[in-house]
Amino acid sequence: ALPICYFSLKTGLTEYDTAKANLAAAQMITAADSLKTNEIKGDSTGTLKQTAADFAATMSGSAKGLIGEADLVKKKREFALISEALYNLIRTVRYDRQKFYHQHCPMAFNDEEEAWWISDKSEIANPYLGKKHPKYKAGMLECGDITDSLDFTK
Repeated sequence: ALPICYFSLKTGLTEYDTAKANLAAAQMITAADSLKTNEIKGDSTGTLKQTAADFAATMSGSAKGLIGEADLVKKKREFALISEALYNLIRTVRYDRQKFYHQHCPMAFNDEEEAWWISDKSEIANPYLGKKHPKYKAGMLECGDITDSLDFTK
């Protein structure tokens, strides 16, 4: 459920639809807060469970922050934090049944600050520059590159 909420949030930001982004963030809070980290297998020390719980808490907190922000750029900064937490969560728990792409925008903020996001597709649909950027409109929607892929479908 967590990746589904995340992808809905990414789409909302890409489309500059703050209502959709806020709804997805609210769903993400519920999903992150109810993540069953106690079901992680092969964790004799409890370190993986604690690490996963920490990443889920970061996602929940940033999703709450995103909802509370009126400014779209500030929402996207919270999204950047959520993206990194999800990327690390996926790597920690080796989430199965899906392939994920860790994608990168070199100019996400002020044309000079980079940021990353997760996608379930190799095609770039940049949520930071999106479809209605004030400067670029939809011209930079496909700007970015894949920095990593996580394939736990096997």
